[in-house]
Amino acid sequence: MPGPLPAPLVLAASTVMDSPEHVRRYVEGNLAGGVDHLVVFLDKPNGPRQDEVAAYLDEYPAVTCVRAGSGWWAGARPRELNERQCTNANLAKDVLAGLGLGDAFVFHVDGDEVLRLDPAAMSALPAGTTGLRAATREALSRRTWDGEPTLFKRELDEPDLRLLHGLGLVPEPTNQAYFRGHLMGKSGVRVGERAWLTLHKVVADDGSPWPLHEADGLELFHYESYSAEEFVRKWTAMVASGPKASYRPDRQPAARTLRALINRGLEPAALDRQLVRFYERYVEEEVDALHDLGVLVETDPLVPLAQRPAAGVPAADLAAALEERRSETKQAYFKGTSPGARTAAAPARGLGRLVKRG
Repeated sequence: MPGPLPAPLVLAASTVMDSPEHVRRYVEGNLAGGVDHLVVFLDKPNGPRQDEVAAYLDEYPAVTCVRAGSGWWAGARPRELNERQCTNANLAKDVLAGLGLGDAFVFHVDGDEVLRLDPAAMSALPAGTTGLRAATREALSRRTWDGEPTLFKRELDEPDLRLLHGLGLVPEPTNQAYFRGHLMGKSGVRVGERAWLTLHKVVADDGSPWPLHEADGLELFHYESYSAEEFVRKWTAMVASGPKASYRPDRQPAARTLRALINRGLEPAALDRQLVRFYERYVEEEVDALHDLGVLVETDPLVPLAQRPAAGVPAADLAAALEERRSETKQAYFKGTSPGARTAAAPARGLGRLVKRG
């Protein structure tokens, strides 16, 4: 009797501007979790410490690093980060198709996300599967962690949500209230399909949703504001980005408050105290209670899954083919952000619900 089919190649494309420490977690976590090769576009290659990031990425055989600053866009750099992310992901998909990797899957992931694709689940995909969805596992938010987060939230059913609501652990019995960030997960598609990556989903040429296979063991670990330090770092960077930053409607009141606070000219120590106060009041979660109730996923997404054969990705050809696209205009690779994505429920009273959408 024949054994299971070999798991298909998996690649991921990301557009990042982050610290060397966070990029290292992103790279090592995704490669440990079943991604065979990463295409990383540095959004601001001349930014702080990005030379360190580039040097680190260039050392990895399973990573292709693209300096995607202003010169990458042929004079037409999209204003919004979301558009740059989707454009780069679809350009990478097109380049991979030209290298004969049409049967591989490609995902778009963010720099604070780690895919974890169980080899057994990937080897058992139904015949004809052309799209995949990895479900979100969101890092619990506590004041500090001893190392990287190892407790994550999963979507809960109605009885669990009602219990959490009754115990005062969520303001309303919905997964939208339970999660700070997105519930949509991330999607991948066969490189050779006539389909387009958006932030979270895959769409056909006409914008209709692409069929996605879901299975236990296809997961996306989201490191969203998981500590006070990370919350302060993230929101300070977002607010400091000025008028170029855009926020979902349910984030705007929080963004206005944080912008006013950060722009107030406080002494650094005073500003830090107020940001941490905000975090403690609206973001920090009751870790012990949630752990006691058995609703969490306890795992270390940075621990490698089972050994896999070396990936058949022609890294040198990939890097050269991407570089050949540098002088091209790239607007044709953008087909929207996340059409049809689930939207957050109407925010509950209080600023905290506006923050906890990620």
